Amino acid sequence: MTYNETMPARRDASALAALLENGAEQQRLGRPAEALAAFERCLDASPAHPDAHRLAGFSNFQLGRWAKGVAHMRVAVAAAPGNAASWSNLAFGLRSLGRLAEAREAARRAVALHERSCHAWNVLGLVEQDDGRIEEARAHFARALEIDPSSAESRMNLANCDQAQGRIDRALAGYREAAAMDATLADVPYNIGHLHHKATARFEEAIARYRDAIALRPAYAHAHHNLAHALFLTGRFGEAWREYRWRPTRLDYEALASAAGTPYEVPAAPALEGSRWLVGAEKGLGDVLFLLRFAAPLHARGGTLDFAGDPRLHGMLARTGLFRRLGTSADEIREAGVRPIMAGDLALLLPEAQSAIAIEPLPLTPEPERVAALRARLAQLGPPPYGALAWRSGMPKAGLEERLFKEVPLDAFGRALSGVRATWLSIQREPRAGETEALAAAIGAPVHDLSRLNEDLEEALALMALAERVVGVSNTNIHLRAGAGGFADVLVPFPPEWRWMAAGDSPWFPAMRVYRQDMSRDWRDAMDSLGTAGD
Repeated sequence: MTYNETMPARRDASALAALLENGAEQQRLGRPAEALAAFERCLDASPAHPDAHRLAGFSNFQLGRWAKGVAHMRVAVAAAPGNAASWSNLAFGLRSLGRLAEAREAARRAVALHERSCHAWNVLGLVEQDDGRIEEARAHFARALEIDPSSAESRMNLANCDQAQGRIDRALAGYREAAAMDATLADVPYNIGHLHHKATARFEEAIARYRDAIALRPAYAHAHHNLAHALFLTGRFGEAWREYRWRPTRLDYEALASAAGTPYEVPAAPALEGSRWLVGAEKGLGDVLFLLRFAAPLHARGGTLDFAGDPRLHGMLARTGLFRRLGTSADEIREAGVRPIMAGDLALLLPEAQSAIAIEPLPLTPEPERVAALRARLAQLGPPPYGALAWRSGMPKAGLEERLFKEVPLDAFGRALSGVRATWLSIQREPRAGETEALAAAIGAPVHDLSRLNEDLEEALALMALAERVVGVSNTNIHLRAGAGGFADVLVPFPPEWRWMAAGDSPWFPAMRVYRQDMSRDWRDAMDSLGTAGD
């Protein structure tokens, strides 16, 4: 080769190495955003660089951008399939997205490539732990600790197994050992906070430990997000809404908007008179209905609102008179001068939401013709009062995502309602075989299956407006009931979802009465109270 052919290549390689080293140093300093910027500059110059993809993926993980991080890791393993660290990191990202089968396969590839990789064994243990296989997870963590006895992460993961099995004192002792091994490991105070948040109900202790984790790693997305939930539970709504910006849906949206060259930002204390907003839905239908309660005060202050989201909501939202345009996606109704705002960020625009004030639910009006038709249908089933029942909602936790799964024991639920005069209606979404009959046997009265009403939100809203009593776990129908201005008896499992507060009734749902499972996961007191509620 000539001088002119070799020197630019050497300079390019040297520049790439410098960018990678700069990014790695930013990671060591706990600055994942700055690290990611360095790795992305490297990828601009060398789009297929495997180490840059691996490190960019890890930085995205640190920022809570799991899907984008996994995409980088897939490129890294494709470019360097013999790199155990890339497979291990890919497994970690897939596990965080709840894709456990793929995560397990990737972690096993990492272990096969490097049998003495402490990190790979830890990730494989995390996958098994998320899959409920605690003893298998414990064995993998023990193997990691055997490989590296100084690994604070491995010791912490063993303590997490104890927490999962309800061995609280043993878990706390394990966390103390891990902290003594590495006082800079932010995951240790985070997990202690999680323990007190989800297992002991010591919410102030949870808040303090989440803050400790954030002090060690300022961009720790899960610590911020769980801190938001703990603050909501204890009534500190202003700070909670500010921490809520770390929720996964917003982080993913921010990453997409940034990649598109249109960074997403929520203005601080904007002038609302004459402002124009395109509200983007996020999460489930119930979450959207809950968050849209902030539309009314924004509209009252002179803001103009459009809404992009599930078309099943469009009719009832149109009848509120609060929304100028409705579309399924933002691209359908986007206009110049209209600023995007995620539904979960609406509270940040309102001064009153920054205090201890809980805004009341968005008022919803059912279609009169549906109400009339449903009233006639109910009359054929039996006389009023009509009681609508649901006993399960949501999905179990998968990966790092905290999902709102709720379920009450059918037998105890039915016995609590035994002897109450009502025509009972099941509004349980997708009831399992035999459940409706089992509930009827426990109540000692027929239970009519109206579960298919859940397929049509307008029908469900009409029923929520008609039923004299609604009893069950929190779900989309509870949000519809709140919008219709109705009362409900709500069964809240432990640990409580943040909207239902740490104790007492919820200011977010002032017309509803709360019955709580206790910290030992016992429903007896709640069911006893429910049984006497109509006395």
